[in-house]
Amino acid sequence: MTALFDVSADTLGEHIARLAAIEGGADAVHLWQPMLIPGLLQSYAYACAAIHATTPALPLHAVDERARARQQRIDQLGRPGARHVHAIIDENALRRPVGGIEALGDQLDHLLTLVALQPSLKLQVLPMGGEAHPGLAGPFTLYKAGQQRAVFIETLTSSEISTRSDDLAAYASAWERLEGLALSPAASLDLIEDTRGTLCMRKRRR
Repeated sequence: MTALFDVSADTLGEHIARLAAIEGGADAVHLWQPMLIPGLLQSYAYACAAIHATTPALPLHAVDERARARQQRIDQLGRPGARHVHAIIDENALRRPVGGIEALGDQLDHLLTLVALQPSLKLQVLPMGGEAHPGLAGPFTLYKAGQQRAVFIETLTSSEISTRSDDLAAYASAWERLEGLALSPAASLDLIEDTRGTLCMRKRRR
C-alpha cells in the first residue's frame, strides 16, 4: 500500500486508475462535498447529470461509462471486509435539483436506502445557516490504509492525490471541524427524509 500511495500518475487514465486503487485498498474513506451528493453515493441518473454539468465537453457515452463506474464503487461497500465510508455533505446539496426534481428525489431515496443497507456507511449533513468553516475551500477525500494516508483534492481544472504531511494535517483538521459542526447521523437522516417529503409535495403541485 505504501507504493500505491506514493506512485505518480502522468496521464488522466493513470490518475483515475490510481485513485480507484487507493479507494479500493483503503480501510477508511472520509469525504466532504459541499456542492453535490458525493460520487460514491450517487444514483445513476444523478451521476449522469452531475458529470455532464461539470464536464460538458465529455461525450455522452463517456458520461454513461463514468456513471456506471460509480455504481460499481457503491457495490463494493456491501462486500465482506468493506472499508468504512464516512461522508459529510452540505444541506444545500440535498436541495440542488441536479438532473431535475425527479432525479433529485430518486437520489434522496438512494441515499436513505444506502444508509439502511450498508452498515459500513456513515452519513452526516452539515446544516445551512452555520458558521464559516474550512470546508468552504472545496471538496476533499481522506484515505487511510494501515499507517498510510492520502488526500484527494479536486478543482474545476485539476485534481491531486497528496501524501504530503502538511496537506494531510490540514485536511484532517478540516475534517474534524466539519464533523463537529455536522448533524448527528440520526438527525441527518431525518433531514434527508424531510427534504424528500418536501420535494414530493412540490412534484404533486406541478
